[in-house]
Amino acid sequence: KQVPAHAGLFDLGCCNDPDGWLETIAIEDVWGIGRKLALWCRLRGVSNARLLRDMPSGELRAKCGVVGLRLQWELRGQACLPLDLAPAAKQETCVSRSFSRPITSLDELRQAVASYVVRAAEKLRKQRQRTAALTVYTRTSPFAPGFYSQTASCRLDLPSNDTAELLAATLPLVDRIFRPHRQLAKAGVLMQHLQGSETLQGHLMVPTSEEEYQRRRDLMQTIDQLNRRYGRGTVQWAACGLHPSWMMRRERMGRTATTRLSDVPLVHA
Repeated sequence: KQVPAHAGLFDLGCCNDPDGWLETIAIEDVWGIGRKLALWCRLRGVSNARLLRDMPSGELRAKCGVVGLRLQWELRGQACLPLDLAPAAKQETCVSRSFSRPITSLDELRQAVASYVVRAAEKLRKQRQRTAALTVYTRTSPFAPGFYSQTASCRLDLPSNDTAELLAATLPLVDRIFRPHRQLAKAGVLMQHLQGSETLQGHLMVPTSEEEYQRRRDLMQTIDQLNRRYGRGTVQWAACGLHPSWMMRRERMGRTATTRLSDVPLVHA
């Protein structure tokens, strides 16, 4: 960065003799070398990056462990951490929310869980994934006496991201986690054992039709497109209820000007 001709960038792998450049880098300026470690190095005569590269690996590992060895290998031109150009596929997807008020009825809990399943299914389709298992849970406030928490899980015969299929699998689980007279404060759903939507392993005991599968996929895509174009909830599932009073309060939520075009402030000159 101190050489204007380099424009703030310099690749040691492109130069024939990096020793001269490494000698100009003080040990305190090496990324990963803190104040205490720099003092430890200087007490052993290691004052720059080249000396750190050439010092005995056993001595460095005894002090810094494998992290110090990786730093030394990087100075020697050996890449230790691969560059990830694309994010890894998710292993799980969770949707959970706290309620605006404690709920005590089974119908309200079913509505809440159904709303979270709908949102989770949308996320799965956006990620081009299907779920093979799911878990639903609920709990009371940890600050209230008589804390209660319960979960229930099930596996799907065929992995799916179809909202209707996920609702049919999830709603029976709500009866297993609900307890009357419990003031529930939070609920959520967890999609597990995710796999890509490019392929689908069939099931011998579950007949499937390619025409029906294509029809359901087109329906889900149409619903997602309508909700993206006209706003979330434009096409809603009846199991989620209409204007539920238990939904999280968002009246004072901050603007998202960095991620939503409609929230960008306008200046009229």
